Amino acid sequence: MHLPLRFSLPLAALAALIVHPIVWADPGALDRFDCHNDATTGEYHCHGEDALADLGGFAIGAGVRTSVWVFTEESTYEAFVGPSIDIEAGLGAFALQGSYHYKQLVTGSADLYLVGWDLGAKIGRGVARYGTKYYGSFGYFTESAQQKDEDNVSISGFYLGAGGGYNWDEIGLDVQADWQLSDGFSDYADEDVQTVSIRTVLSYRF
Repeated sequence: MHLPLRFSLPLAALAALIVHPIVWADPGALDRFDCHNDATTGEYHCHGEDALADLGGFAIGAGVRTSVWVFTEESTYEAFVGPSIDIEAGLGAFALQGSYHYKQLVTGSADLYLVGWDLGAKIGRGVARYGTKYYGSFGYFTESAQQKDEDNVSISGFYLGAGGGYNWDEIGLDVQADWQLSDGFSDYADEDVQTVSIRTVLSYRF
């Protein structure tokens, strides 16, 4: 049985489109790191500098942590600023991160401090690799509100945010903003409080 010409020609063209990429398979276009997956073995390998081929590793750094408490009923805010120590372990588009921080109230007269730590993850473009990176972040935090002649108050919960920065061969720079999800801040202030934590970190990558 012969197919009418109006059917056979489109089918032949479709077959050519399917067979042609198989017969003349492109070994794979290079990504922004000068790397690609080998068309035969599927192995990911690179043709550029060693720094571009590095998929990730560890980082340790120091930074500045800022927390802003927004009092929604009064439309006012308080800000805390202090140092942090940060660590990270990453591979490709994913990284685990941890931090210990100490922040002092800088917008009021109260002798109030926030001391705590957090543990979370970052997922996004180029998180652990050379070059520009941007990502979403999430994790768990706990802080102790400490004031002279007052009992320490523990506040903990989850955070969700985003960040970006740049990774050089041995140095990394990150700026990350997270919304802290916890009723503990409102309970401590005895009114509705929304809190944002901003971290700026310079780290050594190895």
